[in-house]
This record gives sequence, C-alpha cells and structure tokens, in this order.
Amino acid sequence: MNLILSLKELWRRRALVAVAVVAAALISLLAVFQVGLLPPSATKRVHPSARGSIEILVDSARSPIADARRDLTGLTARAGVFARYIAGGNVVNQIAKKNGIPAGQIDVAGPESFSAVPGAGSEALQLHPYGISITQSAELPILGVVTRAPTVAAARGLAAAAPAAIRNVVRSIQVQQGTPENKRVQFRVLGPAKAASNDDALGKKVALVLFVVLLAIFLFAILAVPRLVAAWRAVDYEAGPFSPVRGGERSHEVLLLPTGRSGDADEEEDPAEFDRAAGEP
Repeated sequence: MNLILSLKELWRRRALVAVAVVAAALISLLAVFQVGLLPPSATKRVHPSARGSIEILVDSARSPIADARRDLTGLTARAGVFARYIAGGNVVNQIAKKNGIPAGQIDVAGPESFSAVPGAGSEALQLHPYGISITQSAELPILGVVTRAPTVAAARGLAAAAPAAIRNVVRSIQVQQGTPENKRVQFRVLGPAKAASNDDALGKKVALVLFVVLLAIFLFAILAVPRLVAAWRAVDYEAGPFSPVRGGERSHEVLLLPTGRSGDADEEEDPAEFDRAAGEP
C-alpha cells in the first residue's frame, strides 16, 4: 500500500522526477567519462598508475638450489616467516627512505594467513599513492614484492630497493645474535626490478551503479522533503497562539473581578450585591 501511494506521489511530481533522472545521468556521465563539446565526445577518465615487481630467493650460504638431493622445505618455511616480517615497519621504512617517500604514504599488505591457500597474497588497499604487497611462492623459497606508484620510475624504484632493505634489516639481527657467516640466510635477487604503467579506467558498470544510487537518493528526497516541511509546519501551528484545542476541552480563562475574587469571564454580576457595595461608606 505504501509503495502504491509513493508511486502516485511520484507521478504527481513527475516533473521533478524527470529532472532527477537527467541530473543523475549527467553526474554519472561526468564522473566516469570526460565529455567534450566541440566536437562532441566522451572518453573514459583514466587514473594513471604503475606497478613494479621483483623476486627474491631466500637461500643459505651453502645453497641447496643446485643440489637435487637437498630438501627445500626448511627454506620455504623460512621464506614464509620473512614474508610476514618484511610487511613490518623496519623494511618498509628503509625502502621509503631510499626513494625519498614518507613511509606513511605507502600502503603495505603481507601474505595471507597460514590457513589460506599457500602462495596467496593480499592486495594493498589503495588509500595512499604508493603501495607494497608481499607474496610467497607455494613450493619454493621465493618472495615476490609488488609495488604501486604514480609513475613507472617510482614503482621500479620501490621494487629495486626491497632486496637491499631486507638484507640490511636481517643482517643487523644476525650480527646482534652472533650468527656465523656460513650459517646466515642469504637473499638473492632473481632478475632486475620490472615496472609498467597500469592505467585504471572506470567503466560503464560504475557509471550505471552511480546512476542508480543517485536516482534513488533524488527520489527519496522528492518524497521525504514535502512530508518533512508539512510536519515542521504542523508543529509550529500547534505551538503557536492559535493552536487548536487539545483533548476536546475548552481553554478556561480566569479573570480577576473588581471585588478581588476570581471567576469565569462570562459570569454575570449580581445587581443587588453591586448596590450593597456601592452604598457602603
């Protein structure tokens, strides 16, 4: 029943509904597309960004990589520990310092928890211009560092600075603990840092969702604003000096009579009593 009443009310205000449809369509179009008038054109708005990457092998002084008889399980498990450690503050701070970027401007995401699929990594939330995501290979002691930046050079610089930052932080721990050289973990870079542009453009689906949301807001305003104004005026009328009688009772005013007693305003005076009062000295 309320739906039918709302539809009828919208039909009575169909001029406003038409304006709301046009406004929602224009806002959605301008938010997603770059519109040109001369000549008429509509191109997607592009948000320029770049992504970089580099792979790091977690190895030992006596590398088992070239020996088919050696088991890599221990190094793979240790790589998982380092992947979570890299997502901490020390390594990221050194990467940021190397590139002259405030560490607070970098979004960091480490690998998923141990209960998740091995090798899976979480994408860094894009709250700041820069981002670093750490991934781990499922079966090999290999770490992947994926970076995000506004330019290709900045994304490559973040990725290239990761191996040295990891080595410095881990080496400081090894020195403090007195770990012998032949027992220390080594970090080997598997190729140079790579980077490429990644232009994210909003599509038609985003424009459609934005249009639906805006239209729903406008229609709600068309229905709600008149009711809010009517309720506001009703409250003002009830609180005013000419407010209607409440509860079906008459307002009862009490007046002070000349004799000093109070009574009803419409009560008539007794003539005999008035004469007696006039004859008293």
